[in-house]
Amino acid sequence: MRCSPQQLVVGGITTQVCALYVAHYRDSLTFSQQNQLFFSLPDQEAHIQLITYEKPSLNTDSQNPKVSIIRSLENASGLGGDDQPLEELLNQLIMLSKQGPIAYLSPVWNMKNRFGGGCLEPGKLSADGKNLLNLMDELAIPVDLSHCSDKLVDDILDYTLDKLPNLRVLASHSNFRTVKNSPRNLLDIHAKEISSRGGIIGLNVVKKFVGESLQDLKKHLSYAESLGVLSSIVLGTDFFYSLDNEDKFFSECRSSEDHPKIHQIIKEYSKKHAQEILYMQGEKFLTQIVLSQVKQHNF
Repeated sequence: MRCSPQQLVVGGITTQVCALYVAHYRDSLTFSQQNQLFFSLPDQEAHIQLITYEKPSLNTDSQNPKVSIIRSLENASGLGGDDQPLEELLNQLIMLSKQGPIAYLSPVWNMKNRFGGGCLEPGKLSADGKNLLNLMDELAIPVDLSHCSDKLVDDILDYTLDKLPNLRVLASHSNFRTVKNSPRNLLDIHAKEISSRGGIIGLNVVKKFVGESLQDLKKHLSYAESLGVLSSIVLGTDFFYSLDNEDKFFSECRSSEDHPKIHQIIKEYSKKHAQEILYMQGEKFLTQIVLSQVKQHNF
């Protein structure tokens, strides 16, 4: 495990976005099972609480600290199969939205799907992708660009600027490609555009997106500052678990328990900006999103 409730508590985390993730639409049953598990967590763990439409504010009780959790959807293929009518997938998203707030949704994962191209299988924004974005705008669900191909990012930014100017954009767990060359890291032009629209960029700690050492996070922070986007940086650590990921994290930073080490690196880079990066910017963004969704649902 890398991000269990117990590890979050040990790491001093008070707010966690929990990604419901599938690699392919054939895994959509697993997507549904993950959603059920998410809502069962407070019953299983006393120190877990849901961010809900009825209780949209994040955890602020220092005397009784809990981890506030909210869902995100990583890969819209989890809504249903490529051979299903699009309406069925959109109705599934509406149903998920009615259950509670959604921090953001990524149209793709690494590979291409019916909505567009992933970072390892490039492609443009499809007609289905545009319809998905239209619904996300109606539901006030931000679009996450972290796994999108460069072409898909361009298309989404152009389409939303023209048709959906109020739809929020972000990159939930991406670093900077100029610092570490990876298709999962952001081009400068995309990072600037996300920031200019009030979006956030989540600093990722997976080795192949950082560099030679965990200390290279400082290089990404320095580059963010040079681009003028440091005010958009948050933590998007990406502590995922799989059977084959033993070499994907630095030895000193392998789970949510190791958050204090990340915090120390950020504080060493800039005491002035540390608190903004560590929680203020992220919590401000999430609070705005949840309140926007409350308004959309007329609660």
